[in-house]
Amino acid sequence: MTSLNDLIKDSRKIEIRAKGLVDDNLSGEYKTAFKGRGIDFHDLREYLHGDEVRSIDWNTTARTGDPYVKQFVEQRELSIYLAVDITKSINYGSINKSRHHLAALISTVLSLSAARNGDRVGFIFFSNKIEHFAEPQKGQIHCMKILRKLINHDPPPAISNPGACLEFIMKRQKKRSMIFLISDFLGEGFENELKICSHKNDLVAIQIIDPAEIELPTAGKVYVKNPENDKSYLMDTNDKSIQENYKSQRNKWQENLDNIYAPKAYIYTCNSGFIDKDHWIQDPKVGGGRLIGEACHFV
Repeated sequence: MTSLNDLIKDSRKIEIRAKGLVDDNLSGEYKTAFKGRGIDFHDLREYLHGDEVRSIDWNTTARTGDPYVKQFVEQRELSIYLAVDITKSINYGSINKSRHHLAALISTVLSLSAARNGDRVGFIFFSNKIEHFAEPQKGQIHCMKILRKLINHDPPPAISNPGACLEFIMKRQKKRSMIFLISDFLGEGFENELKICSHKNDLVAIQIIDPAEIELPTAGKVYVKNPENDKSYLMDTNDKSIQENYKSQRNKWQENLDNIYAPKAYIYTCNSGFIDKDHWIQDPKVGGGRLIGEACHFV
């Protein structure tokens, strides 16, 4: 079984290739991409030519007879949620890495990045319900404790429901947050919650894909097991109608996810690529653009 130390070692390799994703030298890039969305009142000062009229404090202006404007500072501190699918299907990996290993590695990189930057990190592990929740807290010790739970979890035989997880977050949160939703997204029924949550938060959907599931392999009659309910079925994988139905359903699920207007990252278990430069952490307000680091690879 993968240990937390192994994941941290892998995350450090990713740091190097990403030019310091978890390094304070790139804290400026991190802060720009994950900047706090709220503002706090800071002070009053006299109006200067070019100041926005809407920033004028009319009460102070009326009291003193001179125009004054309000000054604000950005709330830098950010709450980051790592929402991780822990159903049995996440344990699957046909070639290189299992989806569970990649989900844990992604969670390690992101949570330690946030912790080193002074942000509060919360964790939600979900199936068709919330399996574990840790309130957002600061510090690497907090992150390491929860990451150990993720590594050692016993996957429940249940169908994944990202929508229930997002509803849970939206009911608890008091202000806009950054949410990383990690799953294979092999299913449906969560699209509406994902749309609503992405409007209220900065949400990145991270899909972990295994190539063996994109198309059904032709292997004759075989028993297949649904990892989310432990039921086995006899299937003729050479049957063209079964092949077509499988591909059609798989494509439908993928299109449902792709059509949702929210930043996404697509990560494959089969190759060395960890971060897809074309999709990683796009600015939801401009439809894509900002990257944290560059494309990274396992070494």
